[in-house]
Amino acid sequence: MSIAASVGNAVGSIGGVASAAQSLANLFNGGSGYWSRLRPASYNGVPFAVLSESVTAGRRSVVHEYPNKETKPWVEDLGLQSTVIRISGFLVENSLVYGGGSVADQKLKLLNVIRGGMNGSTKAPGLGTLIHPTWGTLRSNCISAEFGSSWDRGRVVEVRLVFVQGGDRLYPKAQQQTSSAVSSAAAGVNSSSLLSFISNIASAIAKGAAVIKAAVSTVVGWYQAVNTLVHDVKRFWNSLSTLAGNFGRLFGGGNTGYAGSNQKVASTATAASLIAADTSSRAAVATAGAALTTAAANVGSDPTTFASAAQGVVTALAASASSPADAIRLLSSLIQFSPTPVVGSSQIAVAQQTMQSACADLFRRATVAQIAISSSTYQPSSADDASSMRDSVAALIDNEIQIAADQGEDDVYMSLRALRQSVVADLDARGSGLAATATFTFGATLPALTLANRMYRDSTRSDELVAQVDPVHPAFLPTQFNALSS
Repeated sequence: MSIAASVGNAVGSIGGVASAAQSLANLFNGGSGYWSRLRPASYNGVPFAVLSESVTAGRRSVVHEYPNKETKPWVEDLGLQSTVIRISGFLVENSLVYGGGSVADQKLKLLNVIRGGMNGSTKAPGLGTLIHPTWGTLRSNCISAEFGSSWDRGRVVEVRLVFVQGGDRLYPKAQQQTSSAVSSAAAGVNSSSLLSFISNIASAIAKGAAVIKAAVSTVVGWYQAVNTLVHDVKRFWNSLSTLAGNFGRLFGGGNTGYAGSNQKVASTATAASLIAADTSSRAAVATAGAALTTAAANVGSDPTTFASAAQGVVTALAASASSPADAIRLLSSLIQFSPTPVVGSSQIAVAQQTMQSACADLFRRATVAQIAISSSTYQPSSADDASSMRDSVAALIDNEIQIAADQGEDDVYMSLRALRQSVVADLDARGSGLAATATFTFGATLPALTLANRMYRDSTRSDELVAQVDPVHPAFLPTQFNALSS
């Protein structure tokens, strides 16, 4: 026998109301298996019986049908559809199972919790707690309630309730300036590195002029590595590739992601003006190197100026790059610098070795700090690109963290940990809103225009697609490649 038939037979007369409640109680709560697993229904603590229910759920979509096209329509997904629950049930007079007491009191109590804060109810309007027989506990708003009674049903009140499953209210949230946190953490690394440098060379300086010469020698070797990088052919080529205009996918060193054009200079710029600007950048590096060499001669009396000059060299080298990506490439090579070791075990030789090691640590940490700053201006092309850059920069910082830990430099260790955390947070935040890359497979080679329209419904993204896939020719993209998923 169906539930509806049991209810109809039980409540067909006024005299059968009491037995109806007991029959339904046995039906819903007694026995084993399915019936024993049903939960007593209620809303905000007020119980009621359920005769039938239905749920509407799914996703919101817009169907785009193209005129004069014998093709399947494109269904645009707009996110989750609101889950709507419709329940038909009843309240029974003097039923202990469904609240007890007068059915009029039960009806008023249920109405009050639905309306919220009305007629003495302490429940505020908004989200409530619905206990559904099969779905369990749901946070829902009751948007509609209908109560009905008839002479032949006696002390039974029918209820029809409509619920919408809801969530927390979302407020606009200001975007955090994670790049400023990276700059602050980098400044902390430079400060702690300076204090560590002063502490390490304090005893070595007393050994005389030979120790100062070791510092000058280390500076000369490091600057030679910087000078090699600033004359790097790729760096020079990238500085010219920012010239305004479309010169093909192989010409462009600016970094603004796949979705935008390459970083460009003013439209009035010419190749000659870009070469002049690059010459000025190289001159700035040379000036910073000369200042560092001068400061090295006075490192014993003024180590602060020496550390600031070292930071000035890496800043000038990063500024000479045409893009953050190129700056990170150059600085990652510089971080591998190691001075020529001093041979010997005398007190002076040991002091020279201490000075060399302290200078190398200072230079390396200044470079790591500048890499972190450059990464904060790097624009990832995709979520995967952001993750890759995050991992590569974090690996460089992790290596320096290990060195600081082995040397027992607690302040440097903690500042590097803070720098790593800020870099990871920055790239995660800026990469979280970007599309991931996915693998696309097609049955034949197709032009970039066709694939951009098929994949993104936007043929203007063909140049972006060519930049990602890097095919032999834009008219013949390979049958399988990785590109942005959306």
